[in-house]
Amino acid sequence: MARKSARAAAVQMVFENMLGGDGGEETLRGLIEFNPQEDDQRYIDEILSGVEQNAEALDASIEKCLKGWTLDRIAKVDLAVLRVAAWELNHAGDTPDAVVINEAVAIAQKFDSPTAGKFVNGVLSTLLSQRNEKQAEENA
Repeated sequence: MARKSARAAAVQMVFENMLGGDGGEETLRGLIEFNPQEDDQRYIDEILSGVEQNAEALDASIEKCLKGWTLDRIAKVDLAVLRVAAWELNHAGDTPDAVVINEAVAIAQKFDSPTAGKFVNGVLSTLLSQRNEKQAEENA
C-alpha cells in the first residue's frame, strides 16, 4: 500500500471539497496522479469520512494550537493538510505519530511552500503535545 500517496490524494480531495467540489472519483481520476489500489482507496475513504464527520472538532483542536493565527487566515491547502493529519493523529492509531507529522510537512511543502511545512510542523507538534498531556491526565 502507498499510504504516502493515499494521504496526498486525501489532502487534495479535502482541499477540493473545501472549495466547493465534491472531492470524489472524478478528482482521483482527473486531478491526482495516483491510481489507488483497493486498500489505498479504503484508507482514502476512511480519511475523507473521518475528516467530514469530525470537521468541527478537528478545527477546534487545530485552532487551540495556533499562536497569533485564526483558522480563516490559514491557507486552505495548509488547513486541508492539518485536518487530515489531525484526524490521523487522533483517530488512526496504526501509523506512528512522527510519520503522520513528517508526511504532512512534506505534503504542505509540495502543495504550498517550505515555510508552510514549518507552520504545519509547529501546529501538529503542539497538537500532539496537547493530546499526550490529556492522555497522561486521564491515565493518572
